[in-house]
Amino acid sequence: MTHFARAFRQSIGASPHQWLLARRIDKAMSLLAGSDLTLAQIALACGFSDQSHLTRVFKVAVGT
Repeated sequence: MTHFARAFRQSIGASPHQWLLARRIDKAMSLLAGSDLTLAQIALACGFSDQSHLTRVFKVAVGT
């Protein structure tokens, strides 16, 4: 583990990748609730490669 990743985990409590995925999921949830964008558009806006990728990660993180 690199110095940055170790320090990040100690400070934040999650790996940089886990932290970033959580921020992307948070953004996707707010866009789902408050916009007229399609799921594919939301996926791209949140940094996911496609709608399927967002759906898989969202299901694991949120459970639905």
